[in-house]
Amino acid sequence: MQQTNSATRSCVPINLRCEYRTAPLGIDKPQPKLSWETACTEPGFMQKAYRIIVASRPSYIEDDMGDLWDSGQVESSEQNAVRYGGSALKPTTRYWWKVKVWNELGRELDWSEAALFETGLFKFEDWGCGWLNAEYPNSPTAVYYERRAFELKQDARVASARAYIGATGSKANAYEVRINGRKVGEDLLSPGQTHFRRGLYRTHDVTELLADGVNAVGIMHTRKVIFRLDVRYDDGTVDTIVGDHTWKRLKKGPYTALRYAGGSISEGKGETYDARLEPVGWDLPGYDDAAWGGTIPDSGPLLLTAQLEPILCTAEIKPVSVAGFGAGKFVVDFGQNLFGTLSLAVGGPAGTRVALRYAERLGPDGSIDTGSVEAGWLAEGQTHYDEYTLRGETEETYQPRFSCHGFRYVEVAGYPGTLTADRIVAKVVHNDLLNDSAFSCGNELLNRLHHGAVWSFRSNLVSVPMDCPTRERQGWLGDAHCHSEADLLNFDMAAFYEKWFDDIADCQLDNGIIPLICPSEGHEYALDIPWVSAVVFIPWEYYMAYGDKAFLSKHYATMKRCLDVFKSRLDRDGLLQGSVLFGDWFGQSKDISKPYLASAYYYRCLTLFSKIAGVLGYRADAAAYAERASRVRDGVNAAYLKPNGSYDNDSQTANALALHFGVVPEAHKERVLSSLVADIRSRQTMTVGCLGAEAILAALADNGRNDVAYALATNTRQGGWGYWIEKYGATTAFESFADDRSSNNHAFLVGGLDAWFYKHLAGISPAKPGYEEIAIKPFVPPGLTHASGQVRTVRGLVKASWQRKGAEIELEVEVPANATANVHVPSDERGERYTIYAVGSGRHRFTSIMAAQGGD
Repeated sequence: MQQTNSATRSCVPINLRCEYRTAPLGIDKPQPKLSWETACTEPGFMQKAYRIIVASRPSYIEDDMGDLWDSGQVESSEQNAVRYGGSALKPTTRYWWKVKVWNELGRELDWSEAALFETGLFKFEDWGCGWLNAEYPNSPTAVYYERRAFELKQDARVASARAYIGATGSKANAYEVRINGRKVGEDLLSPGQTHFRRGLYRTHDVTELLADGVNAVGIMHTRKVIFRLDVRYDDGTVDTIVGDHTWKRLKKGPYTALRYAGGSISEGKGETYDARLEPVGWDLPGYDDAAWGGTIPDSGPLLLTAQLEPILCTAEIKPVSVAGFGAGKFVVDFGQNLFGTLSLAVGGPAGTRVALRYAERLGPDGSIDTGSVEAGWLAEGQTHYDEYTLRGETEETYQPRFSCHGFRYVEVAGYPGTLTADRIVAKVVHNDLLNDSAFSCGNELLNRLHHGAVWSFRSNLVSVPMDCPTRERQGWLGDAHCHSEADLLNFDMAAFYEKWFDDIADCQLDNGIIPLICPSEGHEYALDIPWVSAVVFIPWEYYMAYGDKAFLSKHYATMKRCLDVFKSRLDRDGLLQGSVLFGDWFGQSKDISKPYLASAYYYRCLTLFSKIAGVLGYRADAAAYAERASRVRDGVNAAYLKPNGSYDNDSQTANALALHFGVVPEAHKERVLSSLVADIRSRQTMTVGCLGAEAILAALADNGRNDVAYALATNTRQGGWGYWIEKYGATTAFESFADDRSSNNHAFLVGGLDAWFYKHLAGISPAKPGYEEIAIKPFVPPGLTHASGQVRTVRGLVKASWQRKGAEIELEVEVPANATANVHVPSDERGERYTIYAVGSGRHRFTSIMAAQGGD
C-alpha cells in the first residue's frame, strides 16, 4: 500500500455567493446568507476563523472597510450560509462584500476579490403599484399585450436600470417583458408553479436596453402581472415606471389559442400563433396604440417573493435525423429525450400553417407515437402540439413562448419546401442548477444509465420536482424524495429546494396535513406517509449536502406538524394505520402490507426528525420523537419480522426498506440480507417499484453486498434498469420497469441507482454535514477497469477516481480546503477489505494490490 500527496501553496477565498447565487439581483431577504469556498493547494488547510465586510460603496471595500457590517474575526470553520449581521439593508440597493480567513495555525490570509449582491423589493408596499389583470386566465386565447412609452431625462446619464416583473404561478410561461423591441432576460418559463396565495418576481438589469429619449416597454402575459422599472441617473435621481392605468392593452393578438391555459393537468401543452395578426412594432417607441384599450388593475396574491433562480435554455440540441413523409410532413429525431421547446426557421406564403406535434417514441412505420405523452385516463386527448401561421416573409423564426413539451421526436406538418437539420433546433429548459458534478466508469451500460438518469432529473427539475415533463408536470412529493439524494449529488439544488419548500409550507393546512402534490390545486390532501416523507427526508439530505441549519430551522414547524398528523393513527401496537394510498408504485409485489409500509416510513421520518431536533438544540423534541420512533420500530419487528429472516411478504421492497431504514435488529440483519439476496438471485431481476428502487442498492451496499448491487445495476433483463437501454435504447429513465408504454421520462425509479454510482462506484459521500468530513470508499467490482466521480460541494470540488493497472488499483482523491476525508482504499473485489487513511485537503494518490473475489 502506498500513499503520496502533491500540493503547492496558495490560499484565497473564491466563489463568493449570496443566497446560493453568484452576484444575485433582487434578494428579498433582510439577512441574506453568505458563502464562499477557499482556493488552497496548501495541504491540510482548515479554516480557523473568518472576517466578512459589507459596504455600500465599492471604494469602501477597496479600503477594507465595511460601513454596513464588519463581522470582525469570528472563530469558526463555517463558510456556508453565514447570516448577514449588519445594519438594515434597503430595498433595490447594491451592496459589495468580501471575506478573509485564517488557517488552522492562525495565519491570516489575503482578502477575497469583492463580490456584490443587490436587494429587491422586500414588501408589497415597495412596488408602488398594483397588479395588471388577466381577465380570463382559463380562456384559450388569454395572452394580453400591455405597453407604455416613457422618456428618459435629457440632462443626466443612465447609471443603471432594473426591471422587476412578478406573476402568479403557471406550469407554462406566464409572461415575457420587452424593452425597445428586445426581450428582457434569458428566462423561458417564469415564474413557474406556485400556490395560489404566492406570486414570484424576477429582477433584470436592463441598463443596456434603454436608449436616449423616448423608450417603450411591453409585456405579454397569461397571468396576473406586476411591473416596476427603476432608472437611476448619474446625478443620483431616479425615474420609476410602474404598471398602472397609464398603460395600454391589446386583448386579442396573434395568439389565437392556448391549449388548456388554466390550472388543469394539461396546461402549457400547446399554442396557436398567427403571425399575420402580430402588432408589428408594438414594443417600440412610436407605435400607434390609439386603438388599444386600457389596462385593468387587480388585486394579487397574499405573498410576493423573489425568484432568484431562472428557468432558461441550458443547451441547444441539433437533430440527428430528419425523415420525410411526403406532403410537407417530416419527423425530426433529436437523439435525446428532453423537456423544452423548439426554434424553427421557415419561409413561405402568408397563411401557410405549420403544425408541430411532440412525442417520446416512434411507431413501427417511423411516424410519431404520442401514447406515452398523453394522460390516457382523461376524457380528452392530450396531444402536445403548436401551430404557426406564416406572415409571408422570406425568412421567419418561430419559437413557442407559452408552451413547453417533453419530447425526443417532433412531427413538422405543412412545412413549405424541404425541412433540413439546420432549420430546427431543440432548446433544453430547466432551472439554472447545472454545476460540474460528474460520474463515469468503464462500463458503457452504466454510463448510459447515468446519462439517462441525469437527463430525467434535468427534464423534471422545472420550478418544482415534476413527475414527468409530458402528462402531469406536478410536484408529487413521493416522486421527489425518490431521487432527491441523486439530485443533490448532481446539481446545485439549494435555491431550487428553498423555493419548493416554500410551496410546501404554503400548501400545508391548519391541521398539519400536507397534500401529496405541491403546489396543490386543492386536491390530493390524502394521508400517505411514504409520499409526504419528502417533507423530512429532503431537509435532512439538504443539511448533509450544504450544512445549512437555517433551512432546517425555517421548515422545522412544517415537518413537526406534518408528522404529528399521523400520531393519532398509531395503534396500540405501534403500527401506523390508514396512511398509505399509492404504495410501491409500479412495483410487481402487490401484497405488501400497507401498515408495514406506513410504519417503516414513519419510523424513518421520526428518526430523522429526532436528529434534526438535536441539530437545532431542541432536546425535548429530540427525545420525544426518538421514543416514538423506537415504539414504531418495536411494533414493526413484532408484527412483520418473520422467523425465516424476512419482512412482511418477503418481497424485495419489504426487505430492502427494513435494511435501508434501520428497522432490522442487529442480530437479524444477516438473515434479512440473505433473504433479499436469495430473492434477487432466484428471480435474476428486481420486483421493486419506486419505493423499493430508491432503497434496494443502498440496502445491499450498506450491508456489505455491493457485489449483488453491481449485478443488479448491470442487469439487462426486464425488471432492471439496463432493460430500458437494451430493449429501447432509452436516453431517459422510464416510469415502469416493464416496458415503454408509460412515461419515458420519469426520474423516480433511477434516483437510488444514480446515488449509488457516486457513493459506491466512485465512492464519494458526506460523512458530516456540508462535506466537512468526506467518506471516500469505492467499490471495485470484477471486470470494471475504472470509475471516477466529482461532486461540487459548498467547500469546493470533491474528486475520486480509480483504475486498474494489472493487479494494482490506483486511487486518486482530491479534497477541498476546509475539509477532511477518510479514504478507504480497497484491496478486494467483494468490497470487504479496506485500509483507511485520514487525510486533509489536497490531492492524494493511493495504490493497492487487489485480491480476487471469493465466492458468496
